[in-house]
Amino acid sequence: MRRRPQVLTEVREAPAPQERKTATRVLVEHHEVLRGLMRRLMETPRPEPGRRRALADELFDELWMHERIEEEVFYPAMRDVTPGIAAAWSEHRQLSDQLAALVRADPRTERFDRELGVMHDALESHAHLDEERQMFPEIERFADEERLIELGDRLQARLGRLRSSRRVRAVLRLQRALLRRTAR
Repeated sequence: MRRRPQVLTEVREAPAPQERKTATRVLVEHHEVLRGLMRRLMETPRPEPGRRRALADELFDELWMHERIEEEVFYPAMRDVTPGIAAAWSEHRQLSDQLAALVRADPRTERFDRELGVMHDALESHAHLDEERQMFPEIERFADEERLIELGDRLQARLGRLRSSRRVRAVLRLQRALLRRTAR
């Protein structure tokens, strides 16, 4: 006797609509994610090298994604609003280089601590002093708010796609592995 397939009806709530934020708000919130990772990394003691490495890897991934959303979406859209975009772009190169030095360092060593301190200072200088205190207020003064909200939607969508992409995760794992291999 054949059994009829049982049909289950699942009641799912629709996801809450995502709050619309300005581009500068989205970026400041992501700066807070980066700062939180940095803080947790700095608070993790040397005798926990696995946790330090995992946090450094997470910082690497999030900073890489942050640079992508700024360079692909935000900077091109705002380059005519503020001359600070050119400087911010070059600071990304410095942050990437410093992050590579951190990832290459053995998390059990003093070198890792030094690289982490330099990374912390570079990130704070770029995010807080240059963007949040100078560039973003200038952009908010001169750019149309609706344009900033639309740009914020694009930034959130791009960040979501990057975070959920298996391909991006694989590429980032490979980049970290290559950096560590070149450290030997």
